[in-house]
Amino acid sequence: MRQNYRFQLLAPPQTRFSAGFGRATIDEQLHYQYLASLQSLRGRVYLKDGAIQPWELKEDGRFPMAGDEQSWHFLLIDEYERTIGCARYLVHPSTVPFEMLRIYHSPVMRDEHWGDKVRKAVETDLQRARREDLAYVEVGGWALSEEWRGTRAALEILVASYALGHLWGGCLGSCTATVRHHSASILRRIGGSSFSLGGEAIPPYQDPRYGCTMELLRFDSRSPAKRFVPLINQLKASVGNLGTIHRSRRQFWDNPERLAPAVNGASLLAEI
Repeated sequence: MRQNYRFQLLAPPQTRFSAGFGRATIDEQLHYQYLASLQSLRGRVYLKDGAIQPWELKEDGRFPMAGDEQSWHFLLIDEYERTIGCARYLVHPSTVPFEMLRIYHSPVMRDEHWGDKVRKAVETDLQRARREDLAYVEVGGWALSEEWRGTRAALEILVASYALGHLWGGCLGSCTATVRHHSASILRRIGGSSFSLGGEAIPPYQDPRYGCTMELLRFDSRSPAKRFVPLINQLKASVGNLGTIHRSRRQFWDNPERLAPAVNGASLLAEI
């Protein structure tokens, strides 16, 4: 398939990270249009994949996820100006408490054996982020149009996590990845790994919300697999020149409902 697509980056209104990117544009309508387009893509992909039910969609077919308003979004836009891929990044300061993470709402946290181990493993990374003054990023909300699976677009939508991490000055992060479509194994090849405690890896778990097996993975934006470093550098240069589209800070903070806590399922990988 011809690689006729471009990147688009949406930034949250409360962002502190702008030095590594091009010009910032504040445009309420444009931001909404792109956000709606990626939520529509999610709705189509997740519904077809069986991860959600029709009643969970908005009347216009969108599938918003808690935390969308506070997140960065990386989009792939085709030559017809359609959103064909997306991923989202909820960037936390290094001081974020565990209870404020989306992981806190994960089904694995309710497991009598693994819940406490997940907490301790994640808190170990949070302590490291504080020592090294790194952001902590939760990655999810991935979706990719079916016809683009198995192409370079599928790889770039995943590798972008590392490119953005570099532009943010380095970060530690986590994501939940589906076992179906080999999503988790692809992320492992790029540089992701299981959380572990005392040499014991956190195993895959069943997510009743999305009806699939998930893996909780961690990553360090500074330590990708070496084979992907050239691609990460290419994406870093491309994304760094994009510029960012923001909403109005005033309009964001004037609506407290947009700050409602996230619910389970803030991260879903169902696109490959």
